[in-house]
Amino acid sequence: MVKQGHYAKVSKQKRLRQLKQRRQAQEKRAVMPEMVSEFLQVRYHLTQAAKQRPVMRQMMQRFMAQWLAAGQAELSANGHQTTWSVVALTKQTLQTFNRQLPWQGYALVDQEMARWTAFLNKEVPAVPLSERITLTEALSPATWQACLSEQLAINALLALTGDSRQLGQITTEQVRQLQTSIQTATGIDWEKVAQLLDSTVIAQNTLSEAGLDDKTHQWLEKLKKLTPQDFNDHVE
Repeated sequence: MVKQGHYAKVSKQKRLRQLKQRRQAQEKRAVMPEMVSEFLQVRYHLTQAAKQRPVMRQMMQRFMAQWLAAGQAELSANGHQTTWSVVALTKQTLQTFNRQLPWQGYALVDQEMARWTAFLNKEVPAVPLSERITLTEALSPATWQACLSEQLAINALLALTGDSRQLGQITTEQVRQLQTSIQTATGIDWEKVAQLLDSTVIAQNTLSEAGLDDKTHQWLEKLKKLTPQDFNDHVE
């Protein structure tokens, strides 16, 4: 008859062996810091793409790639710094797109923002790094609306001057006044935004530094066909 003490000892050894094997497996699956952006883009495609229409899917792929490029740059520049401010990176991404993105692109991102932030909150801290990434400054709906309306207001003011070099001459008060005019109690007045901003043609592919390819041209044509009424019908 097996003694209880012997059974407990064998059971403990088995658990320790299983823990060791699990830890070794996790180490093999670990992501190198320089691969974080690619890893998360793949995760986003696998978990979200099937739920999105093509025009939305292409927009979010571009937005996600630009956002992660900014985050990846922070990881590379700061060594072991693994804290990402969602608000700061989102503002930086919007500023990067600037007037290169037609207003319809911003409207698509606006529609997808709740699902996108849910993805970030779940997936980013779960990336298997030796030092996990911590997200700070959560992007609340109110904060997102403030960031979005500010960028749209700046874009509209730049459109009036016709020269992005005039950005330094735009005052905070001008931006705030225009922000207020394009906001409603529930979000952005896309009808008014459409009146302020034409469908700006992207000068170059911001994701690859190459000229516009056929796929991007086709995507831009689809964007231009979207109207404020389309967004009232929840285009995806």
